Amino acid sequence: MTSDTARTGPAGGRRAGLDPTRRLCTLFAEALELDHVTPDTDFFLAGGHSLSALALAVSAEESFGVRVRVRDVVEAATPQLLAARLAELSPAAVKSTAPGHPPAAAPPDVPTPGSSPPGSPVADSTRWLWLERQRADGDSGAYTVPCLLHGEGPVDPGRLSAALAALAGRHPALRTRFVEAWGEPRAVLTDDEPPFEVVDLGARQPSEARLDALVDDRISVPFDPATDPLVRATLFLRTGGRWSLLLLADHLVCDGRSLEILARQLVTAYADPSSCGTRRDGDAVSRRPSGVRPADPEAALAHWRSVLTPPPAPLPLPVSGPRTQPAGAATAVAAQEIGPDVLRQLTHLGRRHHAGPFAPLAAAVARTLAGLTGSTDICLGTPVDRRALLGAEDAVGFHVATVPLRLDVRDGMSADDLVHHVARRTVDAVDHSEVAFDTLVAALDPPRPPGRTPFFDVWVALYPHIDTGPCPPGGITLSGGPTPLRVGMFELSFQFVEHADGMRLVLQYDTRRYAPDTAERMVQRLTDEVVRLLRDPAEPAPEAEPAQRAFGGFQFDV
Repeated sequence: MTSDTARTGPAGGRRAGLDPTRRLCTLFAEALELDHVTPDTDFFLAGGHSLSALALAVSAEESFGVRVRVRDVVEAATPQLLAARLAELSPAAVKSTAPGHPPAAAPPDVPTPGSSPPGSPVADSTRWLWLERQRADGDSGAYTVPCLLHGEGPVDPGRLSAALAALAGRHPALRTRFVEAWGEPRAVLTDDEPPFEVVDLGARQPSEARLDALVDDRISVPFDPATDPLVRATLFLRTGGRWSLLLLADHLVCDGRSLEILARQLVTAYADPSSCGTRRDGDAVSRRPSGVRPADPEAALAHWRSVLTPPPAPLPLPVSGPRTQPAGAATAVAAQEIGPDVLRQLTHLGRRHHAGPFAPLAAAVARTLAGLTGSTDICLGTPVDRRALLGAEDAVGFHVATVPLRLDVRDGMSADDLVHHVARRTVDAVDHSEVAFDTLVAALDPPRPPGRTPFFDVWVALYPHIDTGPCPPGGITLSGGPTPLRVGMFELSFQFVEHADGMRLVLQYDTRRYAPDTAERMVQRLTDEVVRLLRDPAEPAPEAEPAQRAFGGFQFDV
């Protein structure tokens, strides 16, 4: 062993006399379960992931007596770089420890053994999302959940603001912040009310482009989970009594279904503030609701091991740039409308297989990707709403799980057979969704090249249209749905957004990896697959054209 390596085990543990870099080499090796590492070993290239980074942060915090975040490990991913980072945080603590010179005491904000950390522990799904924020650029705005709702009925801004504040009293998630203690996220309940902004657009009729720009400006401001209220609202007053409400929330306290719950209850609270009940401070959003079914994580993990072993191979997608950076840092969208007749047919096709419209839509995406790549093994990522399993049907918060849908898109497979296959795989995913995605990654340990999501390359999600119903006398009504972000978490995200006149397909794509014309052709190809799916679902799909006829250019393998 050379002088700049460190070994695991008792003999190579936290010995006195080791300089900070060598001490960190030992901790890196322990977290990575390696015999030794060098000062320039990159933690993530050597096999680290969010959970092992968390273990490293905790052990480094214990060893040096200085607060170490997962983000510190992400941004200073080698022992040498992390030693320099910790020296900047607390120079007195990060120094060689000689006999008779104990490590410096932990600063006041670092919990000491035996002390109680702030707040409450978080659910596994929330913990995974928090860890992903540390691994990625959590300040980019990719973790914002935006919803633009158009209102009807004379609106009183003060009354609407009070209704939102009343909902914050009912839903602890709307008053929760997240701090880090010993490398773990903790949920801290506050008395904060969501900020409420009123923007009067004046007597002149604003253009839709101007409204879109104002919405984009507010969406682009990210949340800081440790210091900011994680929900904020903007009321846009327009001419002729028209108005729109922009709701923004951090993903840690809000998912897609929460938007519909918020809109419905906001209308009710506006009409009757007492409907929100008494403020309940006892349960933070992080506390797992009492479920209606006992969780069985071991059985769930066994299911995923059978489905995902061996792991799906990366799809040879028609990228125009290398995957060397995290996905989604800069995105654009390509969109296509799906009319109400087509949506009704898709819904009917899904119901024939005891599913909703998601199953045929995901089947169309799978066929599109199979045609583009020539692969029959298609794995999609998608969110699963776990409220029914948790007994939390009307709870605002983060109650979804990320699951992989591994699909076998065989040549000559009929549309009916494929939709049935997707529907059954979706049911299996819901039934085994208690395993947090990062736990799944840690347990199965699939290959993870830089800039790629484990198991899947493409994300698919369906967002139902929000409509709170007819406007009552003296009340208001809301309708609308989520709006696309300028940043994302995936390189390709097929988002199906229902609206009053049908559905909008929004393909959000990483602009550093895909050319605009490539994205547009993907959207057109998917639209064609939807038509073929509905034309005669019992007949096999026509043979797809080779990908080279639809796309030109160079394809990167990593």
